Amino acid sequence: MKTKVTVVFLVSLSFFVSKIKAQGCSDAGFCTIGNMSQHSDSYSAAKKQKLTLILSSGVGDENVFVFTPGIQYDNQLNKNWAIQAKLTGNYASGNLGTATGMGDIIFSATYSLNNNSNWQTSFLLGTKLPLNNSDIRTDNKPLPMQYQSSLGTADILGGITIKNKKWLFASAFQLPVSGANRNTFLPDYWNTAAAKKYVPTNTFKRTGDVLLRAGYTIIKKNKININVGLLGIYHLGKDTYINGNISNSPIALNGSEGLTLNGTTALHYTINHKFSIGLLAGVPFVVRDIRPDGLTRKFVVSPEFILKF
Repeated sequence: MKTKVTVVFLVSLSFFVSKIKAQGCSDAGFCTIGNMSQHSDSYSAAKKQKLTLILSSGVGDENVFVFTPGIQYDNQLNKNWAIQAKLTGNYASGNLGTATGMGDIIFSATYSLNNNSNWQTSFLLGTKLPLNNSDIRTDNKPLPMQYQSSLGTADILGGITIKNKKWLFASAFQLPVSGANRNTFLPDYWNTAAAKKYVPTNTFKRTGDVLLRAGYTIIKKNKININVGLLGIYHLGKDTYINGNISNSPIALNGSEGLTLNGTTALHYTINHKFSIGLLAGVPFVVRDIRPDGLTRKFVVSPEFILKF
């Protein structure tokens, strides 16, 4: 009975959380790739492969509706090595128009040490490759980053995770290596009151991020797994853009640097030995002044449907 009450409470909490303005992960997949995920399976010789359908939707800055589907493939090659590939897309609709496009493809490999204790240590290395240049337009007018399906940069990802049956601690980095993207949005180009509420991102260049995560499993029995945690993301510097009417030199976006700290909840329910479902949610405790990358969410729900084989 206690378990059922806790599950109902946390599911209700996850939907309540989704109504609150959240500045979540720094990029699609960074917080949940490989061993960075708040919920990760132990090695199983019987079921080594996994296919996950992710259907994330929410509302961002200026009430832009965003739907970000993704498909993720995991393969536990052996007790030490695991690989993962993830493909995303994006649909966005708001007061400046509608945009649809492919997002990113993310590859990662995780290596787990042979540990003799209850604690397991693993290392991750990966890359995020954009499937567009963040230059989607409507009626030949450039759209801000809130509508773009990708940040338009190639990134290197790396991290370390230490966990046992109850606790998980992770640290990671995401480093853009391809320079500025090809977004050309300037509010003055539109010359409308609505457009002027968006952050300018012409030739947008973002700095890297460092992630710290701590998670605790509060229920892990029968078919239910529920854990809670803290997720901190530190944006290492000020992002920049260029406005040729002012200067051809990069202009710093004040307030784009600093810490985002979220409380997180992850719920997974196993239907049978092949199928399971999940639900992720988070609430911000500390946020940055602005997110020119367009990843802020006021409302987000991220269900997952998982097939093991």
